[in-house]
Amino acid sequence: MNWIKITHQDLEISLNKSQLEILQAAEFASPGRDIAESVISMAVSRIRAEISAGQINSIDPDHSRIPPELKECALSLALEALQARLPDMPMPPSISKRADLARETLARVAEGKLPVSQPLYGIKTAKKKGVSILKSRRQNFSSKTMEGL
Repeated sequence: MNWIKITHQDLEISLNKSQLEILQAAEFASPGRDIAESVISMAVSRIRAEISAGQINSIDPDHSRIPPELKECALSLALEALQARLPDMPMPPSISKRADLARETLARVAEGKLPVSQPLYGIKTAKKKGVSILKSRRQNFSSKTMEGL
C-alpha cells in the first residue's frame, strides 16, 4: 500500500475558523517560517520512530511518509503541538484527548501489538538483538590432558 504525506492543507482542515486565523496571522508575522510544516514534520518523525520500534513493520524510505491508517494520529499530535506553540490559541480538552488517544495507538504500534500497512518499497526495521553467551563447559587442565602439546 502506498504511504501518504501529511500536508499543510490536511492540518488546516482539522482547525476551526478561529484557529486557522491565528495560525495564518502567526505565519504572516514571521515570513519564511512555516509553523504548520514544522509540527507536521515532528509528528511524522515520531510516528516513524514508533513504527520502527515495533520490529514487525517496514518503513517507507521517504522520511515524510506514514501509513494512511495513522493519518489521524499525525494530525492529532500536530494539532496539539501547534496549540502549544501559539499561546493565542486556547487548548480545548478535545485536542488533548485526541492526542492522548494517538499516543496510545502509537504505543501499541511500538509494542508490536498493532501492525500497520506495509509500504510498496519498504525498509525493514532493526530488530533488538541481545548478546548471547554460549555456555562452555569448564575444562580442567592437568599434566595428563596437556600431554603431547
